[in-house]
Amino acid sequence: MPESAAVPIPYSVPFPVAALIGCAVTTGVGAVTNTANVRPGDTAVVIGCGGVGQAILLGLGLIGAGTILAVDISEERLALACDLGATHILRGNDPDLVDHVHTIIGGGADHAFEAIGLPATIEMLPRLVGRGGQAVVVGMPAEGVPVAFDPFDLADGGKRILGCNYGSSVPRVDFVRLARLYTSGRLPLDRLIGQEVALNAVNEALDDLRHAAGLRAILT
Repeated sequence: MPESAAVPIPYSVPFPVAALIGCAVTTGVGAVTNTANVRPGDTAVVIGCGGVGQAILLGLGLIGAGTILAVDISEERLALACDLGATHILRGNDPDLVDHVHTIIGGGADHAFEAIGLPATIEMLPRLVGRGGQAVVVGMPAEGVPVAFDPFDLADGGKRILGCNYGSSVPRVDFVRLARLYTSGRLPLDRLIGQEVALNAVNEALDDLRHAAGLRAILT
């Protein structure tokens, strides 16, 4: 790689953790700290608890967010979300999902993060937040795919829709910051590592990824 793409980090950061910092963690934690600027005590909904969603949950815990709702269709990932700081879990295929969110967080959340990239879940975001809330699009949809929002709801509720590309991060700055948060014990990134597998097991690891199984697999 070019020298400009190499970011020095502390020697005390294990390679598996550094691999996660290089993508999912920078995106997820950055969505919380850089894009949304979540404050201590804020409420949040996280739609999609894969690698990026799990990092969003850790980022919310780092900031000291209050009520945190995790949404997914995988029971395994919802269980993991509880271990990563979610205070409530909800099934993503529940037709009454929006109502449940408003029941748990009266008036809607301060922040709603979509970490999948599906038009249907992106369109739902503004309905999950309350007055002055932020809908943060973290998952990357296909280019050119439109979604629909109710502009009256946005204007009347003073709601915002924020786009988040790579956690609004600057690698040379944010990689080092995340590494230091890990070494200080404030960001337990080890909890995101499910298994380390040899390169010749890459196909099995990709199958797990396609089936939304487990935590991150690190190829060594």
